[in-house]
Amino acid sequence: MWRIGMNIFYDENIDLKIRLFYVLALTACIANTLGYLTNMLLYGMTAATLFPLFCAVIIYAASAYGIKTKKTKIPVVLILVICDLIEFPVLYCSYGFYRLSYMVLGIVATTLFLEDKWRIKGTSALILFDLVFIVWRQRDPAFFAAFAGKENMSSVVITFLIAGSSILMLLSTLLKQYTRQQKCLEEMTKDLRWMANLDPRTHLYNRRYLTQYLEEKKADGENAFSVVLLDIDDFKQINDTYGHMFGDEVLQTFSEILLKHMKGHGLVTRFGGEEFMLVFHTTDQNKIQQVLNGCADDFKEYGMSSKGKPLTFSGGASVFHGEDMLVKLFNYADERLYQAKNTGKRHVVYDV
Repeated sequence: MWRIGMNIFYDENIDLKIRLFYVLALTACIANTLGYLTNMLLYGMTAATLFPLFCAVIIYAASAYGIKTKKTKIPVVLILVICDLIEFPVLYCSYGFYRLSYMVLGIVATTLFLEDKWRIKGTSALILFDLVFIVWRQRDPAFFAAFAGKENMSSVVITFLIAGSSILMLLSTLLKQYTRQQKCLEEMTKDLRWMANLDPRTHLYNRRYLTQYLEEKKADGENAFSVVLLDIDDFKQINDTYGHMFGDEVLQTFSEILLKHMKGHGLVTRFGGEEFMLVFHTTDQNKIQQVLNGCADDFKEYGMSSKGKPLTFSGGASVFHGEDMLVKLFNYADERLYQAKNTGKRHVVYDV
């Protein structure tokens, strides 16, 4: 039962303002109920007893309205006015220092519930309002002696327990919300970073990620790797003949074929348009050609099964040398690709 009750305050599906209102309403109702019962036992049915009862009735009504309708603005204002401007000053003037904790609770609650444009002004005004009563009571104790209440240890303990637990619940609710928002923000940042590195059409890593990846390899001193720039042959003709829908399908299928055969061999990226760049962890031309042959066979078979015509690609390979700039590496691969395109296509030209 206790866990169910606490879930009301920490349930992330409930709006934060509503949860904070639950804390405010609960503690205000409990505090006034205990105040009424304590005074009833100590003094009987006197003004000191009727005062918290009167406040409790108003707070109960405001709390019930806010909980039922989920409209908390008016109930919050009513509860804070009753507590901050009437009840807490009266309790302090009657019982002195031991009721200061209620004033602190009122300041914390007011700070949390006021809108941004009123928060600093409203809280500052409340602090000054409380200071007036604190200084007044210290300067003129005789004036307050006539209606000062009799303090006892039980009421002091109850006061600190109520004020302390209320502040704890308010702050823990806020901290839990803050932690949740931080976690969501971190996840969103991670997702955005991941999306920024992906090509939306093929879901391969894009040129941005490729550059970052190669810069890291270079910084780590890895010199034994190669890049191969691939270009789908006659892709414009494919689009013109079969339409852009099929063109997109070709790009996606080619991406899947590359991923299948490059598994364990390196990285697959979309370089732009119908161009793709592969990063191999090796400089062994035979191993690279073996992977590319598998890609070529699958791509040819896909073309035959879908349109009765083989689909092919050309490529240019370049080996990274430690002193090279990445732009130079890309240019070498692009030059080899150009050679392949001008010498019959359907093959890969390697860096000599």
